[in-house]
Amino acid sequence: MRTLQSLKLMTVEDADRMSEKDNLRLFKKHLGGNLGKMLSMLGFGDAIPLKAEGMYITLNDGRNILDMTGHVGVLVAGHNHPRILEARRKWAERKGLETWKFFPSPYQAALCHNLSLIFPEDLEVVFFCNSGAEANEGALKLAEKYAGPERNLIVYTDISFHGKTHATLTVSGSEKHQNHHFHQIDNCAMVKYGDIDDLRRVIEANKIGKNSSRVGTFIVEAIRTEGVVIPDANYFKQVRQLCDEYDIVLIFDEIYTGFGRTGKMFAFEHFGVSPDICSFSKAFGGGKATFAAFIARPRVYSKAYPKMNEATLHSTTYNGYGEEIVSALEVLHILHDEQLVENSAEMGRYLLDRLQEVKREFPDIVADVGGIGLLTCIKFKSKGEKLMRLISSTGTEYMEKFVTGAIITTLLKQHNILTFTPPHDSAQLLITPSLIIQKAHIDYFIESLKKVLSGSLWKVGLDYVKKLSEA
Repeated sequence: MRTLQSLKLMTVEDADRMSEKDNLRLFKKHLGGNLGKMLSMLGFGDAIPLKAEGMYITLNDGRNILDMTGHVGVLVAGHNHPRILEARRKWAERKGLETWKFFPSPYQAALCHNLSLIFPEDLEVVFFCNSGAEANEGALKLAEKYAGPERNLIVYTDISFHGKTHATLTVSGSEKHQNHHFHQIDNCAMVKYGDIDDLRRVIEANKIGKNSSRVGTFIVEAIRTEGVVIPDANYFKQVRQLCDEYDIVLIFDEIYTGFGRTGKMFAFEHFGVSPDICSFSKAFGGGKATFAAFIARPRVYSKAYPKMNEATLHSTTYNGYGEEIVSALEVLHILHDEQLVENSAEMGRYLLDRLQEVKREFPDIVADVGGIGLLTCIKFKSKGEKLMRLISSTGTEYMEKFVTGAIITTLLKQHNILTFTPPHDSAQLLITPSLIIQKAHIDYFIESLKKVLSGSLWKVGLDYVKKLSEA
């Protein structure tokens, strides 16, 4: 029988000495073979990051990589912002209480107070957790409890992503092609994003009284992240009116768009409305804490959980640890002090203008561009589909990866720029850099992208498709 003492456990120093080959081998073995293959094919397995600061990642081969992903929207203030590091260092040196499970935390109270000031209207009751999916789960449960068993129908939209738990998968319209693999929760209905008539149809089709419907919850992204889909200016005002008329809990998912990503603190502010519950994560932890939360109106929370024995009806073990709290507190101050929301709006307009320039110069490759704030995307055409069909029998899913795979790889290997494609549309790059970005970074990215699109993507792209076919 093995004992812990008999095992040769690896250390941080052992990991530091690991070669790229050994790193990829262990990654494929323990973290997923197909994921390892995919990262390797894009060129991400050729070197190991040693350091990250601001807009750049330093690799062990000496290259400095410009990060245009914001690491999927997490890095609101760049990699390892010195003020966040300092706040965490000071907290660690205090050797203070970390868990705060049995004592009311003044640090949680301070963060909640700040959030209540940042959010509009009376959004002020907060629940802390660890991920966007968990925040959305808690928000859905709160809305369900508020609405009651007779109004348990949840409405969601056809283009949406709210997480990968069973419940959040069910209400993620963009995951519908994969949802058949997993059990889905009952009492959910899908409507077309941005279509107020479709929402009204479902609500009225389920009426159980003059101003009451089986629909108790509507969860939606104020701006759809992938493809940067922005609904009509009046859509959410009409949504708010419908929800008020039928006492439906309106949940806005701001997991990706919150804290300045769209040029306003929250995406819903572009439409002059507020939700009953708002979920948020990603930027909230400043890239140093895996942190999320939802915030609700007191009337919703107090009606849903009115009794003392319901105080922990929804709970989690990791509910606002000290280091997470101080990280988030500092993030909010950095957003304010460095005017990052304003920078997002200004640099976002500049980035979109330059992306439009790329579209005009490469009409045969670029299908469209879109953006608001530093939530931007560029959509490509599946160039050379007939030729690709000759070398690959794997179908159109791989065909769409031809252009984007080649561009991602070439930008990384030839121009030291990190980009990515979102999970539900492999024909686009989602460009969501940190809100600290400046014009010089944007200019370098655009000029590099132009060079890539001007060159021959065939060899890189065809090699990429062949590797996908063989994987």
